[in-house]
Amino acid sequence: MPAVHLTAQLLRDPLPAGKVKVRLFDAAVTGVVAERRVSGVTFYFRFRDQRGRQKELRIGKLGTITLDQARRKARELSAQVSLGADPVAEKAALRAILTVAVYIDDHYLPDARQRLRSHQNLNAYAARIKRRLGNKALDEVTWADVSAFKAWLVTQGLAPGTVNRHLATLRALYNRALRSGIYTGPNPASAPGMLPEHHREQFLTLEQDKRVIDALKNDQNPSAATALGLLMVTGARKSEVTKAEWRHVDFDRAELLVPRSKNGRPRRIPLAPAAIGLLRLQRRRCREDEQFVFPGTVAGRPIEDLRRIWARTKEAARLPPDLRIHDLRHSMASRLANAGTPLNEIGAILGHRGLATTQKYAHFQPQRLTETAAIASTAWLLEAAA
Repeated sequence: MPAVHLTAQLLRDPLPAGKVKVRLFDAAVTGVVAERRVSGVTFYFRFRDQRGRQKELRIGKLGTITLDQARRKARELSAQVSLGADPVAEKAALRAILTVAVYIDDHYLPDARQRLRSHQNLNAYAARIKRRLGNKALDEVTWADVSAFKAWLVTQGLAPGTVNRHLATLRALYNRALRSGIYTGPNPASAPGMLPEHHREQFLTLEQDKRVIDALKNDQNPSAATALGLLMVTGARKSEVTKAEWRHVDFDRAELLVPRSKNGRPRRIPLAPAAIGLLRLQRRRCREDEQFVFPGTVAGRPIEDLRRIWARTKEAARLPPDLRIHDLRHSMASRLANAGTPLNEIGAILGHRGLATTQKYAHFQPQRLTETAAIASTAWLLEAAA
């Protein structure tokens, strides 16, 4: 169709009889197309990309923009095309960028659930991220958005460590999106400004250990008491004991297999003689065909929780009220460290992937530190004052 000089009057003229749509090509600015319909006029920019393919990009509707504005926009787009740009492809690419919520639900969480055995906390972190940032496209989230998200988490009363886990999750999901090619921009959570954490240094003393053992011997639930005792002497994670199956206990090799640990990999927990003794005692309590080492009240399911026996044990052993079951694992690491066990061996026993994690658990008893300091004094030929 030949080009015509578009005017405001021409665009207002009624459509020819029997026509529902008429397309007019502007003679004043190459590429401007006015599509006239009964419902109104829409402007488009027509061009050829670098491969010679003809494409069109919608500019806007008459009334929202004027003819002159459509021409100015077309000139800008024409200049971009001359420099190698493809505005249609760029617009399609923007539309294809997922929102944070869609990416989390369709990509990040499914992948994490395959890799990680325990992902309940991750689900909670993802839910809060979606609540505050979910409607934004991945490329729309800025450092300021991440900073505001962090401030909001603090107002929710979350501990600094929990806030940091949310920020680490946000950073990780962007890193995954970058590796997979789903997203190609900067990571807005690469340096979110983690909050300072004050790690608890709670562990049982030897005297407390003895009181706990006495309390477990006299508890009303021998099976649950044995599970708690196994946590004490192995340093295992709670779920690794409560969900343990007899087919994974190797008495000959003195080890308990965890098919899928917290980091998603199998690991073997070494069993000291005390642990072997507890397991043999528990084996005698169980039916021959029992699947789980510590069966629960529901048939075919393991014991669900140890909170009740832990509460009874803390009271009977006169332990601090805020001591957690997880602190038994902490205590195991501390005992090993005080016995001179290298950190890499402690990490192997506890199933850590890096020494940094082990260092958080391994605390030295004050008496051992005093003895270590005395060794240094002796080396310098220093003697205690008379």
